Amino acid sequence: MIYLLLNCDEYLTAERLAALKAALGDAEMADLNTTVLEGERIRAADLLAQASMMPFLAPRRLLIVNGYLDQLDKRMAASKSLESAAYAEAAQLLGELPHIPDTCDLILRDAVDKRRHLWKGFSLPQSEKSPARKISGLEALIKEQQVKLETLEAPEAKTLPGWIQARTKARKIAIDGRAIQMLADFVGPNLRQLDNEVEKLATYAANRPITADDVKLLVSDASEALIWDMTDALSQRNPRNAIHSLYELRRGDVNPFYLLTMITRQYRIMIKVKEAMRHGGNEYDVAGRIGEKPYSAKKAMAQANKYSFQELETVMDRLLTADYAMKTGTDADTEIDILIAELTRK
Repeated sequence: MIYLLLNCDEYLTAERLAALKAALGDAEMADLNTTVLEGERIRAADLLAQASMMPFLAPRRLLIVNGYLDQLDKRMAASKSLESAAYAEAAQLLGELPHIPDTCDLILRDAVDKRRHLWKGFSLPQSEKSPARKISGLEALIKEQQVKLETLEAPEAKTLPGWIQARTKARKIAIDGRAIQMLADFVGPNLRQLDNEVEKLATYAANRPITADDVKLLVSDASEALIWDMTDALSQRNPRNAIHSLYELRRGDVNPFYLLTMITRQYRIMIKVKEAMRHGGNEYDVAGRIGEKPYSAKKAMAQANKYSFQELETVMDRLLTADYAMKTGTDADTEIDILIAELTRK
């Protein structure tokens, strides 16, 4: 079987590869019959030769090839002629893929531009050695069921809570709805981190359901929520709420330098969000544009509206001044107190 894992999520890909390897049977023999090739180091002839090798004391082999199609696709795009070596290599690969022995499961883990010849196919001109011929691209091989296309995508932010619920249920891990939503908000669609966080939370909770308080305590991203509460109070020029948030953070023994770093980070997010909001869209659209989690984007969108660009730049200058003062001898906690008082001044 030939599998094309196209633009797939890293975590879901690792799961799929583990399942394919487990299907080989005995773990020790599976290791002996699994080969991984890196695309930038091979050519079509190497790939096909590896695929043709007989398995060792097992019915099948597993050949995993990372990134080969992408580099071949780019070489073809850079070629000035259909008679180039890159096109000849593509013709060799596409022509031989349907004839790979049944004893080999080939997994092509890759990215391909669907507008180009490797995907759509091409025609080679006549030469002294061969007549003109049409080469079927990956798209045609998939339609002919010679290659199985798999697109393992991480769930969108809107459907992520359902994904977390399904995964925890399958693993018989009890978790309440608020904890699921907090994980979705704070961690986002980073599936590997989500898996690690759920495992950590399940160990901590032992035989009881995971709660929202557990998430606040153990998930590092959840600590950002308190910082957002503070910057929310700062944007509203509400000294009482800002001081309350500061008290909560200090009660958790937060380092003042870490606190200043996080406040600065969130104001930087506000600046990016304010710029991204010019193009419209909801928090999911904005989060995608600026490379942040939807939770951070949503909080920043609400707060950024309370500042002009000039005011945000002034805040950043003040934060830089505080950083310098704290690093040159000023008492760090006192400087944070003064900073909060100044930023909440109406």
